[in-house]
Amino acid sequence: MSHIRSHIMVCTGTGCTSSESPKLITEFEQALKTAGMDQEVRVVKTGCFGLCAMGPIVMVFPEGACYTRVTVDDVHEIVSEHIVKGRIVKRLLHMEGEEGQSVTSLADTQFYKHQLRIALRNCGVINPESIDEYIGVDGYTALERILTEKTPPQEIIDALKQSGLRGRGGAGFPTGTKWQFTYDAKSDDGVKYVCCNADEGDPGAFMDRSVLEGDPFSVIEAMTIAGYAVGSHQGYIYIRAEYPIAVKRLELAIAQAEEYGLLGDDILGSGFSFRLELRLGTKITGALTDFRRFAHREKPSRPGRPTSSRTRSGHSRPACSRMVEKSSPTMGAYPSFSSSRASSSRMAWSSSTIMIFCIYTSPRLIFILAQGSGRCLLVLAGRFDRYAQDGEILCLT
Repeated sequence: MSHIRSHIMVCTGTGCTSSESPKLITEFEQALKTAGMDQEVRVVKTGCFGLCAMGPIVMVFPEGACYTRVTVDDVHEIVSEHIVKGRIVKRLLHMEGEEGQSVTSLADTQFYKHQLRIALRNCGVINPESIDEYIGVDGYTALERILTEKTPPQEIIDALKQSGLRGRGGAGFPTGTKWQFTYDAKSDDGVKYVCCNADEGDPGAFMDRSVLEGDPFSVIEAMTIAGYAVGSHQGYIYIRAEYPIAVKRLELAIAQAEEYGLLGDDILGSGFSFRLELRLGTKITGALTDFRRFAHREKPSRPGRPTSSRTRSGHSRPACSRMVEKSSPTMGAYPSFSSSRASSSRMAWSSSTIMIFCIYTSPRLIFILAQGSGRCLLVLAGRFDRYAQDGEILCLT
């Protein structure tokens, strides 16, 4: 058995893929074979690292060197210098600061230095198309514990309530309460549904896409746990058709989970069964409102009054609807989680020492009020443009 001493992580999220990062993978594999290192170094495709403007991004471990804007012409230099000789290629490192100081590790960048990644914890860390790698970072541990220990569904819902996890859409509706509604709801035939709204209709918002492209198994595991908790055996993921990479990886993840006995009939021999289906579309006008329509493959529309999961939704039966950002077993299911994390801002910022209030008055006008003991970052078009001091109001037109 060969010993793997280095990993070359190549981003294959939408941003880097558009910059032809898949070609880098092919070139790295060929260069390593030519150098006789193909049995000692593994090339791994990953989800988004978060620095899309700097793509294509390549990281080499164990050193953690973060190379940005890598081209096919740079591959042989990285292999000959870094992999063979052990010398980091400094000219390709991510540069920051007015004087252009290089940053070796991704964790040392200003973008990530003050962040705690929760929903995106596995993005850029594992191959999103490999269930083995997800299991290797404790994936499916929560589902296994729940099913093997036969944890009562109400205990799971109570833990979710205690976590303080709320919706990220603005209303802040408690997720545990939503699960409780669906658990208590009854239908004539006992059928209930779990629905994941991955439409992500906000302009320029790609949080759902990043999770689905970089860590699809976490969404599937969390939906399976939700199904067990609320008494559902069928789940649907509504995803926009414009996300081909996310769609492909979800399809692969569902197939692998079924092959491993982690999805489908009699999961882990527990007697609990849960199935998942994808539904592709372009715009969903309300997760619960349109659930019954997209489940029937009908065109979404907006009725006068939205339905409630307490009564009926999908196929006139109870349905539990959640966003992708809350579909993570460590955030929303079992066994314990931090209230400070659960009540933090959206995934663009996870610091519990700062509260960020954003008011969008027009597509070009953004106000950000920073409070707390830290500093707030002005976020515009996916980039951190400059710092704001505590209590400072920034206006950018």
